[in-house]
Amino acid sequence: MVRAHIVNHTHWDREWYFTSADALVLSEQLFTEVIDELQAHPEANFVLDGQLSILDDYVALYPEKLAEIKDLIATKQLFIGPWFTQTDAFFAHGESILRNAMIGVFDSKKYGEYMKIGYLPDTFGFNAQMPTLLNQAGFDNIIFWRGIHLGEHVQSTYFKWTGLGWATQVYAINMPQGYGTGMLLEPTEAYVDGRLDPAIDFIVKYSRTQEVLIPSGNDQLNIITSFAEKLARINEMGRHSYELSTYQDFIAYVKTLPDLEEYRGEFRSPVLARVHKTIGSSRMNIKLRSAELELKLLTRIEPLLVIAKASGIPISERLLMHTWKKLLEGQAHDSLAGCVSDAVAEDIMHRMKEADELCDSIENTIVKKIADDLELGANEILVFNTELTAFDGYKEIQVVTKNKQIHFPEYPDATIIEEQYIEPRANVLEETPAGNQFIEEPGYYVLQIRLKMELQGLGYRVIAFEESGAELENMILAAETAIKNECYKVAFTKGEITLETATGERKAAFIELEDSANAGDTYDYSPLAGDTTRNLQFTTAITEKSSKVERLILTGVNKLPFDLENRTTNEKQGELSVKMVLELKQGSELLACHLEVDNQIKSHRLRLKVNTGVSAASNIASLPFGYIERTPGVSANWQETYSEMPIDIEPLEQSVTLTTDTKSCTVFTCGIKEYQQQESQLALTLLATTGQLGKPDLAYRPGRASGDTTKKGHVLIATEGAQLIGQHTFSLAIYLGEQPFDEYKTALRSREFNRTTVSYQRQPFNHFLHRLDNKIQKTARNRGLKRALALNTISSNYLISACYPSYYESDKYIIRIENPTRTPLKLEPSQVTKGSLERINALEESVGMQDFTIPAYDAITLRVTF
Repeated sequence: MVRAHIVNHTHWDREWYFTSADALVLSEQLFTEVIDELQAHPEANFVLDGQLSILDDYVALYPEKLAEIKDLIATKQLFIGPWFTQTDAFFAHGESILRNAMIGVFDSKKYGEYMKIGYLPDTFGFNAQMPTLLNQAGFDNIIFWRGIHLGEHVQSTYFKWTGLGWATQVYAINMPQGYGTGMLLEPTEAYVDGRLDPAIDFIVKYSRTQEVLIPSGNDQLNIITSFAEKLARINEMGRHSYELSTYQDFIAYVKTLPDLEEYRGEFRSPVLARVHKTIGSSRMNIKLRSAELELKLLTRIEPLLVIAKASGIPISERLLMHTWKKLLEGQAHDSLAGCVSDAVAEDIMHRMKEADELCDSIENTIVKKIADDLELGANEILVFNTELTAFDGYKEIQVVTKNKQIHFPEYPDATIIEEQYIEPRANVLEETPAGNQFIEEPGYYVLQIRLKMELQGLGYRVIAFEESGAELENMILAAETAIKNECYKVAFTKGEITLETATGERKAAFIELEDSANAGDTYDYSPLAGDTTRNLQFTTAITEKSSKVERLILTGVNKLPFDLENRTTNEKQGELSVKMVLELKQGSELLACHLEVDNQIKSHRLRLKVNTGVSAASNIASLPFGYIERTPGVSANWQETYSEMPIDIEPLEQSVTLTTDTKSCTVFTCGIKEYQQQESQLALTLLATTGQLGKPDLAYRPGRASGDTTKKGHVLIATEGAQLIGQHTFSLAIYLGEQPFDEYKTALRSREFNRTTVSYQRQPFNHFLHRLDNKIQKTARNRGLKRALALNTISSNYLISACYPSYYESDKYIIRIENPTRTPLKLEPSQVTKGSLERINALEESVGMQDFTIPAYDAITLRVTF
């Protein structure tokens, strides 16, 4: 007889084919019934999914129920947290996954105790570093469903899952039949014989344990009433022992099991459940926006807030958390994946718009208040270094001036790389102490200027320009079709892009764009039978050059079948306009690629292909704090084992590499999350557009439609918005080297690709280049700030993953240092700070030990006193 731990829960999608507003209406009654049932039955308990955001939404409606909720949590009847939302595990940045836990736990504490469980019941597979991230968040366990291949990954459903570096490990509990295994809990022989006992038998077959976990719940499902009474009747009918339990109790049981298997790697295998292997390109506008905001928060806003605190500028970390929440609400597994209705997609993009505005406003406030305190003149620029390591290289700053006859005395190599002239305006109102008057406002230039400078870590300095008799060097437009620097020469000849390395190796058709039909839906790409893949053409090429930067600008308008119905007939056509800017900078190993696409066709997939010339049997993709090697290929008889084709289209966090013992090629991306290796070629998906939420019988995904659209009573849901008609921009960079892949150097190049410049000029020409310039009031009290600040300069040997204000202690800030290599890294505390230093986890809990060694493929979190 097997002991079945039955856990009553609900899985609560905040949004899916319904909106978060719809879900709030559902919760208004359902969560009230949960509270009533738990109060009426003190022996009962209930798991309110694994995300706090849904409880916050409810309490905003019913603040008077806060005391009742806290009591139910204290008596261990109601279980909440730990996540803020149910995070995606492939397309969210590793730091975003940590913020999800950090903010979820921070907010949970206002209710009481939270579940110390990495509970992710419906996420579409898991990156191989989830044990490392969970460990950083203070968890030693995970409960999950999708992505596992029992019999191949592990034999049992209960095992130990290890991070890539082997130093971190969590107890893993798989729900092989999902979080709805024991749903409904009807005390009937039909239920026990048809659903419950067969599920227990299936789990026992793999786990070979005397106790098993049976989650009883489902999407938006209410609490099971009179649970104890129903369970007593089931115990009279079934072949096993059934008891009301908790996830915590079952984890405690698993921890007692001897000789648990160990597994190291990702869970992305669609055997017992679909993981939607091609969902990495669905609704790319959401993924691109999400990645852009992640970088903005991590590389600009969080470090600026640390600088602000050190400068006596009071901006609360609560505002930072509020901004993160707007982003995290769009990083739930359905939301970030993109398998949502058009109404939901609009909500996600609007919340991300709000997050972006919050970022801009926070930055604007900080830089202007520092500039005001310093009383900067109009010819002075405040330049920040938001990295903790010293900077020595090129910064690109914005300068507003009445003419281009200027120079920077300290920086004689300054060059203009972009310019915009704003025409004079007549009859402009000027308010003066003597009254209002109308003037002619002069014209002015908005310049992007590149100059080489040095900056100490985490701070700023003031630089100045002066009027000059000559203009700064500017980009020169040329009819040439080739650019070069000391690393590469790139040319456009006979309709194709060629690249030549410094050693003379030539790569023909180095970058190409291909387009094919997409017969899939918002969950998966699917090829169309009879379709012909088409290569896009560029028809014009020009160059812009200076002594420091060269650009090759390619444009083309391509006629393509308008939609899926015309893909084979080619009767009706639409346009796909493309502008590609390839840029080489002096001293950089990266070939930058900026792509603008005006999409006016439907149901297609657009990919950028890099013909690397590197013949490799496998590829190496980045993931949080490390890299994973994957070998492409699909088994011939996949239908016998898998619920969908295990197609070798894979996710990346920010880079993917092909390498041999003598050369390598790495592509760095921002928001492009999907790639496929085809021999020596890397194909990155830019768009995969579709007009349906879920379709049945796809080429890669046979059978039922995902998204419930072919369930009884459901309907097909059109998603015209997922056709992504309109303008889209993509940024990537390519590195080619005459040496094999190097983890540390690749991480350094990734940091270069993501590097940002924060600068500010207190100028009189335009108070709306920064939206709040006209409203931020100068503080009466002078803070006495210095014209240069270096808050903390850390050894350049260290890779900083994050720097942000402490959530709990106002006089401290947090630094997380990563080690994305296979070799442990000994950290010298004196190279981090001369002051107080404490080792903690991401929840700001002391980890006890003060060993400052960063394990392989891991990170260390430090709390530093200002």
